[in-house]
Amino acid sequence: MNGTNRRPLLWWAVWACCCGTAAANITVRELPSGRTGTLPAVMRGGELLVALPPLFERLGFKWRWDDPAQQLTCVRNARQYVFTQDIQYYFCDNALFPLPAPVLRIGASLYLPMKAFLAIYKGVNGPKLRWDAASKALTINKSSYSVASVACEKKQNGVLVTVELADSLPFDYTYYYPNVTLNFFGATVDTAQVRSGRRIGFVDSLFGVQFNESAQVSLLVTREIEEPQIDYLQDLRTVLVSLRPKRSSAEGKRVSGSSNDVVSAGIRTIVVDPGHGGKDPGAIGPDGTFEKDITFTIALRLRDLLRKKSGIRVFLTREADDFVTLADRTKMANERNADLFVSIHVNAMPGSQKIKETTKGYKVYFLSQAKNEEDKLVAMRENAVIELEDKPQHYNALKNVLIDLAGNEYLRESQDLSILLDQQFELSLHKKIPRLQLGIGQANFWVLNGAYMPSILIETGFISNQSDEKILIDKSFQKDMANAIFEAVMNFKKKFETGL
Repeated sequence: MNGTNRRPLLWWAVWACCCGTAAANITVRELPSGRTGTLPAVMRGGELLVALPPLFERLGFKWRWDDPAQQLTCVRNARQYVFTQDIQYYFCDNALFPLPAPVLRIGASLYLPMKAFLAIYKGVNGPKLRWDAASKALTINKSSYSVASVACEKKQNGVLVTVELADSLPFDYTYYYPNVTLNFFGATVDTAQVRSGRRIGFVDSLFGVQFNESAQVSLLVTREIEEPQIDYLQDLRTVLVSLRPKRSSAEGKRVSGSSNDVVSAGIRTIVVDPGHGGKDPGAIGPDGTFEKDITFTIALRLRDLLRKKSGIRVFLTREADDFVTLADRTKMANERNADLFVSIHVNAMPGSQKIKETTKGYKVYFLSQAKNEEDKLVAMRENAVIELEDKPQHYNALKNVLIDLAGNEYLRESQDLSILLDQQFELSLHKKIPRLQLGIGQANFWVLNGAYMPSILIETGFISNQSDEKILIDKSFQKDMANAIFEAVMNFKKKFETGL
């Protein structure tokens, strides 16, 4: 309940002085109302810390304080943040994230550096913030329009359009060169704000149009583009539109390392990636089996098979129980000029014991937009390893849509290799382990993002399922899995070197 555990201001002032902390309130201005006020803040060690409960309350969150647990929980539109006194981590919707410094208890409130709060708030679909550090002034824009903002950003392989919504709205799009149009039904848009004549990449201009029963965001492009790719991040109420230029066949031939080169040069080098390792055990089974051990054993067997029977150069992203960042795994494949990148993993299913017992089987994935929530969740679980990285890469939700151009060049080949793997697994492994679902999967696995070659990710089974766990640790199954991957790679090599 709001307002619990409040103490006299005089007590807090005495405590602050004793601890070298000086009061430094933040000025707040709300738009469009123009209402002003202040937020409690302190200067400590040259850092400005803001009181979290009143700040979250200003932004429309409800909050509660759990005194025995020393935890502050803030909730808005099903988005939940949990901060714990003296702990350098916070929870967002049950996912754990690091903080640059522990959360401090000062008087009746928990305090956090303003810089850290602003970084956290970037992922919130709520009022827009503008922070002026020099004057310690915060502007909170509580727009009444359901299309809250529209932004264009130039990327390496195109332009990303981000539309933030205040409400969940049905929408569609049309593309007839040179116009790309997004229609939001039952929506309102601030046509004065959603307007730009500044050219961003090949987007010449954008503007908003208000109709009686819908709002429209229109973009004018200066060259023909591929069919736009749309992704809706429901929890953030954000629409991401990936616009990529249409490339002519002549342009395709000029691209260094294109799929044509794979066919002509052949499959000569493969990088095999045993998932996880070192301080990152990966998923852990009911009997204590580590994912990293299973993936490493299968990778070693695959490496030995390829070296002995194919003459292909093979490299592992890790040669022992070492921690390797996601970006470094892909970087190694690029530096080795690999023709294929194969990442081996073991799946896990959170939830009740019944769900764990009924979810089992293998599945093969390639890098692309996820088509369903199940594939998205698999990618999220595999991508969570970045929390263990000392200097996490700047991964973000935008990469769910705008995947590096290099990866898109090999989309067809990656899909074909996935199909061959799925077929070989069905042929070789069906008596030991089932297929998870019909078909192959696709999602934005960060370990595949940026690979300049066909790349796939294999989930060999569910370690969270006790029967799958027993199969996964069986030496004969690990040998059969490596053999199946080997046969699929050989079939892929034959297909793309002979065109048959």
